[in-house]
Amino acid sequence: MGRRRENRWQPPEHPEVERPRAYSLSEEARGPDVCHAVTPVPVWAWIQFPTFQVRVKAFAKSWTRDAVMVEWAQFGQQANAWVWRSAVKHRKLRTDPVDRANRSPQNATH
Repeated sequence: MGRRRENRWQPPEHPEVERPRAYSLSEEARGPDVCHAVTPVPVWAWIQFPTFQVRVKAFAKSWTRDAVMVEWAQFGQQANAWVWRSAVKHRKLRTDPVDRANRSPQNATH
């Protein structure tokens, strides 16, 4: 019988690939009078990268009259960017499945 090799499986070696960074509006573009959220607001946001755009589930952390600073998970890490206000739409968080099952149509609030 053959001998068992130690470390038979090793993950492939890949060079660290630089992740694309989202474009963020400049301070001039976003404008003055920044308001900061006490509790982040759940939103859908269109994020612009150098070669593509993607709509992400995000949280609005700050805003001005023209722009919103959103935060989202990207490649397992937290990312943020200032985007135009028109690129952001409110979204609802899902409720707990147990809570949803216990709600009757008479008690539901919309």
